[in-house]
Amino acid sequence: MQNNRLIALDLFRGLTILMMIMVNSPNTYGTFSHAYWDGVTFADFVYPFFLVIVGVAIGLGFAPLPAGQQRSGAQIRQLLPKILRRTVLLFALGLFVNLLYLKFSDVRVLGVLQRIAIVYCVCAVLTLYCQWRSLLAIALSILLGYWLLILWLPAPGLVAGQLERGANLVNWVDSAYLPGMLWRGSWDPEGLLSTLPAISSGLAGVLLARIIQASKGLDLHVLVSRLFVVGVLCCFAGWLWSLQFPLIKQIWSSSFVLLTSGMASIVLATLIWYCDCAGYRALTQVPMIFGSNAIVAYVLHVALEKLLEVPLGTFVGSGEGSLSVLGHYQAWAQATGLNQFCTVGLWMVVFVGLCFLPVYALYRAKIFVRI
Repeated sequence: MQNNRLIALDLFRGLTILMMIMVNSPNTYGTFSHAYWDGVTFADFVYPFFLVIVGVAIGLGFAPLPAGQQRSGAQIRQLLPKILRRTVLLFALGLFVNLLYLKFSDVRVLGVLQRIAIVYCVCAVLTLYCQWRSLLAIALSILLGYWLLILWLPAPGLVAGQLERGANLVNWVDSAYLPGMLWRGSWDPEGLLSTLPAISSGLAGVLLARIIQASKGLDLHVLVSRLFVVGVLCCFAGWLWSLQFPLIKQIWSSSFVLLTSGMASIVLATLIWYCDCAGYRALTQVPMIFGSNAIVAYVLHVALEKLLEVPLGTFVGSGEGSLSVLGHYQAWAQATGLNQFCTVGLWMVVFVGLCFLPVYALYRAKIFVRI
């Protein structure tokens, strides 16, 4: 470690926000597009990676509890208000970001940042009070309980264990109890019930942080080996579980949590080897800059995405039929004979570049926005 901090952690955060911008750029397809329902694509790893990183940050921020001991009341009273403040700010920011997609009359209560806020709050509070064995037991209990709930409890008009898109217990809970606009019409991929297993993704990050802390003072190659072995075991367990409980991101299935958390551990191990063991720095500058202002980069890419899809006639008064910037680009790409791969790939590079410029300006000015 350099200055007791792994460079790989910052790189992992930056790569994740960079991948998030890439997969959210308009008209992605194939592995850069989310799976329609079951199965996993490259894009499906991005969000759970971010939740794992949140958990790692929590775990490294709170010193592990010695066996049989608890934090003092003074420590908890000092930390709880900070946790609640950050949760409220993240949730409110998520509501604001949703308004960039929707009209004020169509409020979407939950979403990406709102789920991050909830996961952060629950994982931080649990980490304050629990030792790592209890955290592991809670994470596994959530995953098992979530599976058994879907397996045994039938929703009205559905059979127990039904897992069809839009016709399952998780989606029914959203349609019955989640207020406001739902992203998929009658259900939401960041809905109520599916937030429970997402907490286990955050707890997986806390447990990875405990592995990092337990390896302090040892050769970094030992840490790399431990993270890699844990990652492989989790991936195998997730694949095995998927034979009975399929990999479905949009309901955050238990097998999906294990697989993505295991892959996050493998990626983190690889980055620690690359940056902190071998000392390589090639291709790390851009993601590190994105990671230095991750919240800004996320909000910015959402705003820019919607701006580029607004018809230009809205700004110059030339009528509703005017194309947007994206529409003009697609018309140009079609006229020049670019295939889908080149059209999407070129736009993705331009979109990431446009998002990078303001983040780079903040980085050069040494301005880092934190919540």
